[in-house]
Amino acid sequence: MRSRFVHRLLPASASGRATSAALLATAISLATGLAVATPSGAATAPKAVAASAGDVVDSHWMGLGYNQNPQPPDGTTWNTADWNLMVSRTDYIKPGLVRVMFNLPWYWTDNGHGGTYDFTTDAYQSAEKVIKHYTDEGVPVVSGLFGIGSLAYTDAETATVQAKLVQHLQADGAAPTYWVGVNEPNVATGPKGYSYADWTTATGNLASAFATYGVDTKRTVISGADTAEAGISSYGGDLGSQTAPSCTSGCNSSLVWKLAALNTFTAQVYAASATDTSVTFQTSPDGTTWKNLAVSAPTPVPMVTGKNGGGMWRYTYTAAGISNAKYLRLSVASSPLEHTVGSVDLANATTSVDDSLGDLTQTQTAMDTGAWNGNDSWWLRSAQSGLLGASEAHFYDQELYGAAPEYVEPVLTQAVSQVRAAAPGSPVFLGETGMKAAQFPDGSKDYGFALQTTQALRMADLAVQEARSGIDGAAAWCLDGYDSTDFCGMWGRGSDDPNTVSAHSTALRPWFYTWSLLSRYLPAGSTVHAPAEPAGTRVLAAQLPDGGWTFALVNRTSSAQTVTLTEPTGSLTLNKYLYADGSTPTTDANGFPTKVGTLTASFTNGHALTVGGNSVLVFTTES
Repeated sequence: MRSRFVHRLLPASASGRATSAALLATAISLATGLAVATPSGAATAPKAVAASAGDVVDSHWMGLGYNQNPQPPDGTTWNTADWNLMVSRTDYIKPGLVRVMFNLPWYWTDNGHGGTYDFTTDAYQSAEKVIKHYTDEGVPVVSGLFGIGSLAYTDAETATVQAKLVQHLQADGAAPTYWVGVNEPNVATGPKGYSYADWTTATGNLASAFATYGVDTKRTVISGADTAEAGISSYGGDLGSQTAPSCTSGCNSSLVWKLAALNTFTAQVYAASATDTSVTFQTSPDGTTWKNLAVSAPTPVPMVTGKNGGGMWRYTYTAAGISNAKYLRLSVASSPLEHTVGSVDLANATTSVDDSLGDLTQTQTAMDTGAWNGNDSWWLRSAQSGLLGASEAHFYDQELYGAAPEYVEPVLTQAVSQVRAAAPGSPVFLGETGMKAAQFPDGSKDYGFALQTTQALRMADLAVQEARSGIDGAAAWCLDGYDSTDFCGMWGRGSDDPNTVSAHSTALRPWFYTWSLLSRYLPAGSTVHAPAEPAGTRVLAAQLPDGGWTFALVNRTSSAQTVTLTEPTGSLTLNKYLYADGSTPTTDANGFPTKVGTLTASFTNGHALTVGGNSVLVFTTES
C-alpha cells in the first residue's frame, strides 16, 4: 500500500483571501482576469517563508478529487479486472477527497413497518469495498444518501437509517470522514420540496441518531448542507443579502443605517434590469427630517446568468462629501422587480460600518419599511447554524451557458469568505463541481461535453480558480459515470449500450489528463499561492508539504502568454507537463501523463514561464 498524506481536520482562519469591491466588480464584469498582490518574500529557503508571501491563499488545502459510483461497471460485484483498472487509475490521481453516496435500497427496504436492513447485499458490499479502499489509504471520504424514497425528510426514522449505516461502516473500518445527509436538499423534488427549517430539523435529528447509535463523530463529522449553489453566480457570490419583493404600485421599502457625521457610503444592489431607476437615497440629521441625496447612476454590471441564474445586474452606488447626516436611508420605490441589497459600507472621519446585510443587525429596524426577506443561501445559513463540523456545497461552472470562464474565482472568493466568517475553524469544500450540463425534458443530462478535448482546459481552469478562491478542496463530477445514459466521467463504465459504445468506452478522456495532474501534484497540506495573472490566463503556485513546489498555468486565449512568477523557492528542478487543446498529450502505456521535459530555475527573484494558446502547463518538483 502506497503511503499518503493523512488528512486532518485543520482549523481555517475566520476570513478568506480579501477581494476589494472594485476588483470584484471588474472581475465579475468579465472584462479582465483577476490579479492579486505580488509576493514580497526574497528568501530562498523553501520551507521557511511561504506564510509571509503576499499572495498566500487563506485555506487549509485538502486537494482535488471526484465523485465515484461505487458499483461495478458490469455485473453486481467487482471482478478483478475492473477493480484493478479502477485502483490503478485512482492511485495515479492520488485524490485529496472522494465523494461516495449511497442509495437506500442498497441496504434498507421499506416494508411499511419500520423497514429492514441488509448489509450483505452485493450493492452494499461493493460500496463498502470502495470506501474502505480509500479510508485504508488515508483519503477523506464524503458520503450521504442520494435520496430517501418514501421516507419523510424530517422524520426521526430518516435519521435512523443514516446513523445505522454510518455505524456499520465504522464497525467495518470504512468510516466516511464527512457525512452530508441527503443530497441537495434545497432542490429536492416532491409535492412541496424541503425548506431550510426542514433541513435544520433533519440535521438535528441526525445528530441525535448518531448519539443514540454510538456513531463516533470524531471519525465521521456531520457536514453539509450539501446544497446546489449555482444560483450564487447571480449575486457575485454574495450569500448574505436582503430582498425587497416586487410591487407594482403604492408600496415603498427602505433600510436605514445610523452613523454620526456620515460622509461617504457604498451600496451594492441587484436587480433584474439594466435600466433600473427604482433605488434612491436620503439622509437625515435626526431620523425625522429627510432630504434626497444626489447619487450618480452607476453602470450596471451583468452577473453570470444560466439556466437557474436569473439575469441579475449589480449596481454599485457611491457618494462622498455628505454633510449634516446621521442616518442614511436606501429606498426602493414601487417596481415590478425584486431588489436585493448585498452590502452597504458607511464611514465618517474616524469610523466605518461594513454591513454585509446577512441579518440586518446594522440597520435601524424601527425605521426600516417593507417586507425585506433574507437571502435563502443554505450554504451560509447552515454554516451559521452550529450544527455542522464542515461546510460543503456544490458549485457548477456555467461556461457552457455562455458565461466567460473567469467569473468563477471572484464569485467563490466572496462566498467562501462569508462561510469562513460564519464558521471559523470549519473546513469549506465543494462536494460536487464541474460544468453545468444541459438537461433534457425527462430529467436526464447531456454530458457530451465530457468527451471534448476542450473539457481538459475547462476543468483545469475551474480547478485553478477554485483553489485561488480559498476553497479547501473540490470533488469533480464524476469519475466513470452513473448509468447507461450518463457519460460524465474521466472514463466510461464499459460498452453496456451498443449505441453509445464510444461514450461508454473505458478509454481515458482528455480531462483525465489535466484533472489527474492537478489532483496528484497539489496534494493535501500544500500552501496555495495566487500570483498575479494576465487576462485570459489562470496561474497557481503551491508549496508542497515536503517543501517542493507545483506551478499550474491555464491559457484560455488563442495566443501564447508569458507570466513572470516570483515565489520564494530557491533553485528548483521541475518536471514539465503539457496539454494543448487539439494535440495528443504525451502519456505512458496506461494513458497516464508523462513529462515533456524538465526546468531548473529559481523563482525567488522572478522567473518567466510561457504557456501556449489554449494550453495547460504544470511544473512540479514531484515525480
